[in-house]
Amino acid sequence: MYAPRPKLLARYRGYLIAATILFIVGILLGITAAIYYPELIQQAITQLEEQLRRLGEDIFTAKLGQGIWILFLHNLKALVMIAVLGLILGIYPAFAMLLNGLIIGVVGVMSVAASSLAGFLAGIVPHGIFEIPALLIAASIGLRLGLAPLFNRKSSPFAAPKPNAWQGYRHELVAAGKLLIVCAALLLVAAFVEVAITPLVMGLFGLGI
Repeated sequence: MYAPRPKLLARYRGYLIAATILFIVGILLGITAAIYYPELIQQAITQLEEQLRRLGEDIFTAKLGQGIWILFLHNLKALVMIAVLGLILGIYPAFAMLLNGLIIGVVGVMSVAASSLAGFLAGIVPHGIFEIPALLIAASIGLRLGLAPLFNRKSSPFAAPKPNAWQGYRHELVAAGKLLIVCAALLLVAAFVEVAITPLVMGLFGLGI
């Protein structure tokens, strides 16, 4: 049976809150690490910058449509992994939220030091308002798939002893699939904004990608 999007998302509410908290904790850890351990962070960020540089070359040297598609597929693959690998006790989506938050915190401190807070926000907010919700929803899916069988055995449709366990599990996968379609739509919009609009907004602050 089709469930309206708000009702569909309601079953993930607790996990969405948990994903958001992990993301915020990651940001705070990133800010703290960048301020108090700049040398260590610089070594780690150098490796990340090389990976991002290669991806950026593929995206921004291609035609606009191709660049958007490359970025979309890259982000979609990451989100699907976060959701699917959550089946392993929710470990991967929890780690992914902390890591993504940490990266934003570190990059934020470095960007503010190099330019300004406004410049940093110009580089992340335009596409982030679409990409970050998709990331949090995917993480909440992964957390529910991995943790609900452990903590909600009496009420969870995942519980193995129930005769309808597979039917309940199938319903969960269908619900997750519907939300992943929403995430994919958000990522497509985010990819368009990041490739076509974010560089223009950053240009207003004298910055470039």
